Amino acid sequence: MLKSLFLLRSSSFQCIRQYHLTIPSLTAGQTQYRGQKESTWWEKYGSHVDPVATRSDLLTMDDLDERHYRPVKPVIPTYQSFSCFHDPLVSRVVGVLLREGNRELVEELMHKTFRTIKLIQVGKLNRAKTDEERSSIECNPVTLLQQAIKNATPIVRLTKIAKGGTLYSVPIPMSPTRGTFTAIRLLIDSTHDARPHDQRFWTLFAKEIMDAAQNQGRTIKKKQEIHRNAELNRAYAHFKWQK
Repeated sequence: MLKSLFLLRSSSFQCIRQYHLTIPSLTAGQTQYRGQKESTWWEKYGSHVDPVATRSDLLTMDDLDERHYRPVKPVIPTYQSFSCFHDPLVSRVVGVLLREGNRELVEELMHKTFRTIKLIQVGKLNRAKTDEERSSIECNPVTLLQQAIKNATPIVRLTKIAKGGTLYSVPIPMSPTRGTFTAIRLLIDSTHDARPHDQRFWTLFAKEIMDAAQNQGRTIKKKQEIHRNAELNRAYAHFKWQK
């Protein structure tokens, strides 16, 4: 009895999967079959063309492109997105801000932050009197966020190494991945430190991003403090190569 029920359930699942795979508008996540590119699931799309993955490809695609009239492969379900407005760095900031899995709230905060940056920068652009001033004003919030994280990324950090029963703070190089995470944490911590009770988070976060994009503000001071501490402990830098 149980064996027959199991076979019936597996056969029904196979029928549903086969039916879903015949619908070209469904993505891989909607087909309830999360296979990889080298699996038998992907071989069913041998005659399909690759999807549009970047905004530049979408803007340069002409009317005679075969993706207009040929079936397109579904997007492989990963944590990344193939949206034209997707930015990996913004997704990483959202991941650092995330609390208790409430991603919708954090994305709304990021949207309000970008809106505040856009309004401030457009106001500066409208008040600019010369073309030189207008050309120096960046109105894209994502570009400002990338520049702020780049300016706030430290290149060294301190680590604890035991030597002779004593713990020493030894400066070592910081990896790019950890440096980006540290810069995001510095931006968020600086926003929380300066947050009064009468202002919203996205307003202060927007100001902190714009200040860091110009190498100013509390975030840059915290980065300089990290470098200053590493400079003070440079006498122990050789402990890194000693066991």
